[in-house]
Amino acid sequence: MTRVLVVDDSTDIVTLLRMVLEQRGYQVITGRDGREGLDLLYQVQPDAIISNLLMPHMDGIAFLDAVRSDPDWAGIPFIIASAMSSADYREMVFAHGANGFLPKPFHFNDLHNLLLDLGISPR
Repeated sequence: MTRVLVVDDSTDIVTLLRMVLEQRGYQVITGRDGREGLDLLYQVQPDAIISNLLMPHMDGIAFLDAVRSDPDWAGIPFIIASAMSSADYREMVFAHGANGFLPKPFHFNDLHNLLLDLGISPR
């Protein structure tokens, strides 16, 4: 089964993403910030990451940078989802190596389509 790591400090967002992605056939693992996301990355070896941008302890950019700096994980599809959706934030996210950006709130079909576009389909 395709594993997606969802990292967000909002319990509501995590709950919704888990429900929607599991209904579509993905296995969902969740973390509350980038530090927890890194720990989970090595434990569960996900196929893709969806992360919030602004989180305590380690934000989405620091998490993305840490993932991209590890040769074992540099190529994993990484999507940032954030309410901070100005052009400057989008440019920053892609400059740090994100594969996708979704402005919050977003339609779950948009997320699923982005995962499919990145080659991440449920197995």
